[in-house]
Amino acid sequence: MANHIVLIHGRSFKPEKAELKRNWLSALRFGIARDDPGGDTLAAFDQAKKTFVYYGDLSNDFLRSRGKRYDVARDVADRSKALAALEEIPQRGFSEKRYNEIRGANGLMEGLADLASGPLSFLGLGDNLVGSVAPDMAHYWNTGRPWGSSVRWRLTFELEKKLKKPENHVALISHSLGTMIAYDTLWKFSHYAEYAHLRERGTPLSLLMTLGSPLGDSSVRKNLKGASVSGIRRYPTNIRKWVNVAAEDDYISHDSGLANDYHEMVDFGLVRSLQDEAIYNLAVRDGKANPHHGTGYLIHPVVSRHLRSWLRSTS
Repeated sequence: MANHIVLIHGRSFKPEKAELKRNWLSALRFGIARDDPGGDTLAAFDQAKKTFVYYGDLSNDFLRSRGKRYDVARDVADRSKALAALEEIPQRGFSEKRYNEIRGANGLMEGLADLASGPLSFLGLGDNLVGSVAPDMAHYWNTGRPWGSSVRWRLTFELEKKLKKPENHVALISHSLGTMIAYDTLWKFSHYAEYAHLRERGTPLSLLMTLGSPLGDSSVRKNLKGASVSGIRRYPTNIRKWVNVAAEDDYISHDSGLANDYHEMVDFGLVRSLQDEAIYNLAVRDGKANPHHGTGYLIHPVVSRHLRSWLRSTS
């Protein structure tokens, strides 16, 4: 029996794999140590095998081709500064009051995203607006380009190896665009003939955590794998527990509740539980609030609680 934690990052520019992996694992580990001092979950976390799925090189190349600029050194320094500041916040400090005190905290971008997902999406303008706000997300579902297949393969290659062994317990933690990649990959494992061996002899994913996910957005939902079919084939069938965490004012996860959009997965018995969690992301980047930032999600007590619960259940 082995515990595997697979992590996949989100959209936008990213530093090198080793740097981003260090930042992510440091945030997760700190949250567990902070919330369970003297407990056994930190040792279980340290003993679990961890795989960081990285496609930042592909994202960076695409964004640069669109004329975007990226200062790697500045980004790395600011990520480290953000993590250090988050480590100073006690478990009970992740509050609305503290969030509102952060300079720049407001719901403007969330409101714009709500507009895009509602009437603008109905008028057929939603995809264009998603492309202007998050071009790499829109590019992901561009069927005329291999980019989406390339980033999915990075996760497919690693996740298949873990799920094909029935003795494994596997948790998948995904952020932002990574949640779309995770969903589509799990759908492929559930329905494509070439992955029949996973369904017949493998193990389901015991925990899926989606952080700052756009999976509730109408423009995103209509482009997911399985969106064109109905019934059981519309959804992944290999998830035991799904926890979705969305931060206030995170414009990428502006439609923060997924339980209503994917309730048929529960109705059909495809997932044992699908739970939404609302949080305040206290990450500060470039001197202002960044409620979408991955580190702010990973270190949050809600994420720590669910990860610790999973570690206990598999020990």
